[in-house]
Amino acid sequence: MTSQKSVTKPKIARIQSPSSINTYKQCPRKYYYSYVEKLPSRSSIHLVRGKIVHSVLENFFKVNVSKLPESNALFVLKVFINDMIEQYWRKEHKELSSLGLTNPQLDFYHIETKDMINNWFGNFAKKMQTEMNAHSLPDSFNRLTPKTEIEYKSENYGIRGFIDAIHEKDGKIALMDYKTSKAPKISREYRLQLALYALMYHETHQKMPDHVGIDFLKFGEQMMDVDEELVNHAKFEAELIHMNTATTKKEDYPQKPGPLCKFSTGQCDFYDKCFGKI
Repeated sequence: MTSQKSVTKPKIARIQSPSSINTYKQCPRKYYYSYVEKLPSRSSIHLVRGKIVHSVLENFFKVNVSKLPESNALFVLKVFINDMIEQYWRKEHKELSSLGLTNPQLDFYHIETKDMINNWFGNFAKKMQTEMNAHSLPDSFNRLTPKTEIEYKSENYGIRGFIDAIHEKDGKIALMDYKTSKAPKISREYRLQLALYALMYHETHQKMPDHVGIDFLKFGEQMMDVDEELVNHAKFEAELIHMNTATTKKEDYPQKPGPLCKFSTGQCDFYDKCFGKI
C-alpha cells in the first residue's frame, strides 16, 4: 500500500468540487476560465441527457409500490420508468432543440438514453426478485431505495458535492454515482471523485462508507472498497487544489493542450479564447 504525504494546508480561496478538481487536472487554463473568471459554458447533449437520467432515477424511487400487485409489479414499474423517460425528455425539449443537433442525432441519443435506463432497470429487477424471496414487495423496494442527490461538504478540506445515491442495507453503506459513459472503466478521474465522496461522508458522519462505486448505466455497477489509502488520496488532492488555485493571475494557470481541446464532435468551450477562431 502506498501513501501520499499531506501538503501544508493553504488558505481556501473558493470551495471546490470533484468536478472543479478534475477540471484543473485536465487543464489549469480551463479551470481559470470556468472558476476564476466564471465564464459561461455551453450546454451539450451529454449535460442535458445527464439531467434527464438523474431526474428519472431519483423520482423512480418515489413510487408507492404498496398499491401494486406483487404478481406483475416489476412489469408495472418498467412501464412507469419508461413513461418517466418520455416525460423528462419532453420537458427538456426546448434545451434539446437549442443544441444544434439534427433530428436523427436527437433520436439516436433518445433511444440510447432509453436503452441505458432499461438496462439499469433490468439489473434493479434482478435485485428485487432476490429480495422478494425473503421480503414483501414494499419491504424489498424499500431495502433497495437509496437516499438520492444528497449534498455533502467538508469544512476541513473546503470541498462539496452531490452524491447520486447512498445505499444503506444490512449495516453496509455504499456511495454510488451514475454515469452514461461509453466504457465501464473507473478512470483516475472517477476514482478521485469517489475518494472525495468517501472523505466528505466520513467527515460528516464520523463513519467510513464500506464501498463506493460507479453505476455505468449502459453496463452495470463497478464497486471499490473504501480504505485509508483512498481517503488519504482525497485529502492530498483537496489540499493540492487549494494551493494551486490560491492565485487569480491568468498566467498561473497554464494551457494543457490535449485531445479534449478539439475533438470529432466538438471542442472545449474555451478553445477560441486559447487558440483563436480557425
